[in-house]
Parts: sequence; structure tokens; C-alpha cells
Amino acid sequence: MTAALVASPGTSVLADDALLAEWDDLADRVGAGPFQRPGWYRAWWSAFGTSSVRLVQVRREGRLAGVLPVTRRWGRVTTLDNWHSFLCGPLAEDAATRSSLVDRAISAAGLSADLGHLGSDDAEHVAALAADRGCRVRRSMIQRSPYVPLDGTFDAYRSGLSSKFVGRIRSRRRKLEQSGELRLVVHTAPDEVEPALRELLRIENLGWKAEQGSSILAQASTHRFYRSVAGWAATAGLLELSLLTLGGRAIAGELALVDGQSHYGLKMGIDPGFRAAGPGFILAHDLIERSFSQGLATFEFMGSASEDKMRWTGETRCIEQVRLFPPTVGGRAARLAGLGETAGRRAGTVAGRLADRPVRAIGAVVSRGSRSGDRTPQTGADGPGPAPS
Repeated sequence: MTAALVASPGTSVLADDALLAEWDDLADRVGAGPFQRPGWYRAWWSAFGTSSVRLVQVRREGRLAGVLPVTRRWGRVTTLDNWHSFLCGPLAEDAATRSSLVDRAISAAGLSADLGHLGSDDAEHVAALAADRGCRVRRSMIQRSPYVPLDGTFDAYRSGLSSKFVGRIRSRRRKLEQSGELRLVVHTAPDEVEPALRELLRIENLGWKAEQGSSILAQASTHRFYRSVAGWAATAGLLELSLLTLGGRAIAGELALVDGQSHYGLKMGIDPGFRAAGPGFILAHDLIERSFSQGLATFEFMGSASEDKMRWTGETRCIEQVRLFPPTVGGRAARLAGLGETAGRRAGTVAGRLADRPVRAIGAVVSRGSRSGDRTPQTGADGPGPAPS
């Protein structure tokens, strides 16, 4: 088994068709989700990428056994992810291969390495391996993402929801149906994508999202990303673009990836003119029902655990980031620089609180802090132990 970091200028490493075919084959073998496939990373990099992509590879007898795309700039290694990502991390056919990928990424990091959007098992593995290699490790929660386990039947699942919530959806559906035919139209064919996507983008750009600049159309990079994702996913047979129509007019829609195991809701849009009628809840209800009928394992809401999403489920996935600092002079300097920034922010907060206090009150606070400091052992930012010098 050999591990290598392949560096290519620009995005050429994501343009090697033979390599990408091997990558997709590996994803098929291990049952990976769409967010670890080369098509997803190509779309992501075309929208958000800078510098050059480097590909950590592990091969067994010439066969691709593991892959992890990263960037390396000024001694910092980072994975290709942001708030539009879901579960990423090392793609490997076994634990030994995953360890080799992480080892190679660590060895390429002169100052630090950030591995983001990891599931809890991956985060635990990466953190433990890095600690064994002498790295200082910081593990943090990015978000808790709600999902519905699709066990049993849809009727049994719905019976476990709040009867008041389900009754409200039924009454809103009946009220909308008084104005016209209410239909769920799901587009999957590549030739259907463009007009349906335009309609979804129009709806998603209405109301508060447009006002806050958080819609897909608000930023050119985000627009380019989701268009690229839709094009790739439609060709790969992973796209479901759903529109809830009333009398032929779209009033809500969702862009999703569906891979035979899970439904991943990437983006949803609602016409604010119909918000009081709850088309988003009706759409979610019908899509969950559809996912049950497709025999999927989970319905993934994605994003954070908002109150509206948690009406449907009590389950969430922990999505984490692991930041590690190698046992080098550069790694120690990078960690201490981060501690300095944190201390500076804390000092600024304390200064702001004290700014308007009388001098005597400030003296009392400083005096109390000095006395408590004499009694309290020092603690480093990474856990108990001596404070960094």
C-alpha cells in the first residue's frame, strides 16, 4: 500500500477523466454519499476554489483504495468544504487506508491542517490518530443536522408526529386545493433540469432570502456552484428537483440529491405570497412520503437543527471539524498564534465591559482576578496542563 500527495496546477487533478472514473468506482465500492464524489468536488472547486487542488491518494497494487482532496497554502492543509457541504472527509475502503490518508495529510502540513465536515466516527478517528502522531488537536462542532430515519411505513412515522402539527398541514392543504390543483412535480431527467431550476431559483430569490442576500442568486459563486451541481447530478442520475405547483404555478420547490440510500435536501424555496398557507411544510411532508415509497434509509434535511426542521424528527447528525497542529516549530507557532487571537478577543470583551465602570469598580474586579489567579492552577487552551509559554 502506497500513499502519495499528488499536486497539480489549478484544477487539472479534477480534470483527469481516468482518475475521476477510478474515484467514482471507489465511491461505489464503499457506498459513499454524493458529497465524497469527484463531481461534487469539481462543482465546489469551480465556485469556491483558490490556489491548487492536491489529491492525497492511497493505492493497493495499483488500485485506488483511498482519496482525500485538499489544498495546501503557506503550510496550511485544508479540505474542500464550506457551509454548502455536508459529510465529506477521507474516502477509504477500510480503516487502515483512512489512517494512511490522514497520515499523509498531516505530513504535508507545516503549520496546521483543517479537516472539516466530518461525521463523528471520522472525527474521532482523525483526532485520535493525530494525537498519536504528537499533534495538538482541536475538535469542534460545526452543526447538528436533522434527519428522518425511514424505518417502517410512512403512516406509522406520521402517527408519531404531533397530531396538531399534522392536522395543521392537512387543513392548509385543503385550503390551497380550494384555489386549484395542488401537485408535486419531480424533475430528474437532464433535459428537464434547466426550466425547473430557473423556476426554483426564481422562487428561492423571493422574500427574506433576497433581502438578506442569502439566496442562491445573491452571489455569483453560489449561483455557479448550484448550477454545476445540478448539471453533474442530473447526468449522474442523482438529481431530484421538486416543484409544488398550485394550478400550474410553482409556489415551493427543492433541489435535492438522491442516491438510493438517502434524500439530501440542498436548497428549498417558498413563494412568500403563499407563506401563510405553509407550502414548505406540505412539500416536506410529500417528499418524506416519497422517500419512504422509494425505500430509502434516511431523509436528510441538511443545515442546522432549526425549530421547523425538528418538528419532523428528533434525530440529528453531528458534523465536526478537526484542526490539528503538527509537532514542529511551525505547528507550535501556529497554535500559539491562534491562542493569542483568542486571548486578544477575550481581552477586548473584558475591556468593553469595564470601559463604563467607575475606577473603584475596576480596581475591585482586577483585585478579585488577582486573588483567584493565585488559587487556580493554569490550564492550557487544549485541555488541563501547563499554560503555553
